[in-house]
Amino acid sequence: MYRTRAALALAALLAAALLPVPAAVAGPVDDAAGTPAQESSLVADPSLVVLVNALHPLEPLDYEPARLADAGSGHRMVPEAAASLRRLLAAAAGAGHALRIESAYRSYAQQEALYAGYTRRYGAAYAAQISARPGTSEHQTGLAADIGLASGECSLLACFGDTAAGQWVAAHAAEYGFVVRYPEGLEQVTGFRYEPWHLRFLGAGPAQEMAALGDETLEAYTERLERRAAAAARPRHVLRPAPEHPPWYPATFPRWALGLPA
Repeated sequence: MYRTRAALALAALLAAALLPVPAAVAGPVDDAAGTPAQESSLVADPSLVVLVNALHPLEPLDYEPARLADAGSGHRMVPEAAASLRRLLAAAAGAGHALRIESAYRSYAQQEALYAGYTRRYGAAYAAQISARPGTSEHQTGLAADIGLASGECSLLACFGDTAAGQWVAAHAAEYGFVVRYPEGLEQVTGFRYEPWHLRFLGAGPAQEMAALGDETLEAYTERLERRAAAAARPRHVLRPAPEHPPWYPATFPRWALGLPA
């Protein structure tokens, strides 16, 4: 199982605090009804909400998921994410929005080749704004997917967010366990330009909580989880009722101690 340094610290805190992390339990892969992911009451593994970016690389850098499943059109993701993405796409189609998967899981070698190509074409500075270095890409985890219009219009462009389909995805992604990972105007936080097409799977519980709390980035949400886990792990001082008599005094004072005749 992959781990970043932040994930290791968060996992330790969660284990110490016995804090459950909710995650989606994927239904059958052939479920085309667009049913939102169901919740599990206790999921001890926080890996679905792991933060992966330039400051939190994967360990090992060439990590490969243990299991991958078809999310559609030959694109693969970890099984839970693949099943949830299929449901999201089916629900979008039911709402009149034809979408396709542009990209999903990419291996270390594939990401290395992609990043090198962008660097040659655009230069290192711009390549770093639009692509992740190998070992720091969410696609390598199998938890991320790029989607777009089936027509190819606005493919991997910011204008996808202005389309009716893009707006539907932004409004409903959390119901299926996904978040739009790189929001507009938060490039200084995420390290990437606005990408309305890039979805990251967290599980329905965390994705919906992230939206409800108003945490616009995974950076903000994982920081909140770390604070929550640390607070839960701190020892609590239990107030006990005072004894009926202070322990350093006898239960009954002798008469002479009170100045009374014996």
